[in-house]
Amino acid sequence: MPEVSVIMPVYNITVLSSLSVLQTAVDSIKNQTCQDWELILCDDGSTDHTVQAVMKVIGNDKRIRLIRSRKNHGAGYARNLCIRASSGEYIAVMDADDISDARRLERQAAFLRKHKEYAFVGCNVKMIDSRGIWGVRRMKEMPDKRDFLSTLPFVHPSIMLRREIVRKLNGYSESAQALRVEDYELLMRLYACGYRGYNMQEMLFSYREDRNSYKKRKYRYRFHECRIRLKGFRDLGILRGHLWYVAKPLIAGMVPGCVMRKVRENRYGE
Repeated sequence: MPEVSVIMPVYNITVLSSLSVLQTAVDSIKNQTCQDWELILCDDGSTDHTVQAVMKVIGNDKRIRLIRSRKNHGAGYARNLCIRASSGEYIAVMDADDISDARRLERQAAFLRKHKEYAFVGCNVKMIDSRGIWGVRRMKEMPDKRDFLSTLPFVHPSIMLRREIVRKLNGYSESAQALRVEDYELLMRLYACGYRGYNMQEMLFSYREDRNSYKKRKYRYRFHECRIRLKGFRDLGILRGHLWYVAKPLIAGMVPGCVMRKVRENRYGE
């Protein structure tokens, strides 16, 4: 039984990104200083040649498995399939276009072994795009529930969770209302149940996000986030006096792109 199960949903990678990006993501796990891991990829009902591409990347490595969903249900559903197929004590989340530092699994697993009071751990991250590193995100070390008001205080694909806890909470929401915000929903639910997370102040992850990615989110997903915020803030007991934070995604969606780009560059740019 491996100590760490890395879970990675994939969908239409030959259309949405390049095979080399997936190869780099998988290689970053193969090159970990901690070699006690398994990598489980879930094809979430791709309509292109994703399955063939993933099998080519996996090669003969028995530590890497591909499971499949016949239909596209979303990342939350795919991650839950991976979790159910996993056997590691810890679950390391990762997306198919990101890169884990070679020390990530070793450092995060060691932290969770030592600090039983935390249910999960994230880290600081480098922001990358097709041109390389364009910024950094330095996360609050010990977020409390009020830190969820402004934004998600963890970079979701950088986190490692205790498997028994995430299974106890039945994993990610598969509701249509949580689509594209299932990470926000899960982490607020963890906090509402009395669990806590921690951000290591090391750069152990490279998060692929185009500096113009604010353009990607369709407006209906902003409504999803508003609903998730409303319920999550209520469950956390932080809604009173903070209703405007519920509407923040809709307000942000009306800000001109050039302004949002400048805000992002000022916030994350090196």
